[in-house]
Amino acid sequence: MNSVEKKLIETLKKTFKINKIPTNFKKLKMGDIKKWDSLGNYKLLLAVEKQFKIRFETSIFTELKSINEILRAIKNEKK
Repeated sequence: MNSVEKKLIETLKKTFKINKIPTNFKKLKMGDIKKWDSLGNYKLLLAVEKQFKIRFETSIFTELKSINEILRAIKNEKK
């Protein structure tokens, strides 16, 4: 697990106020965590932007609904 994944796990825990993330966290998507609904997704993406000091394009904001998609977007923004 790399540092980006570790930071993302911490962001998930803080955003949804949970202590444990499933081991297959890369497969998580909106709806898999109790409070991860559309509003929760918005809050998560804002928290990710703050944590990683990046800004997602408005056009992709609505497309980011899974951990894999968020990880890809983080990598693209960090280039």
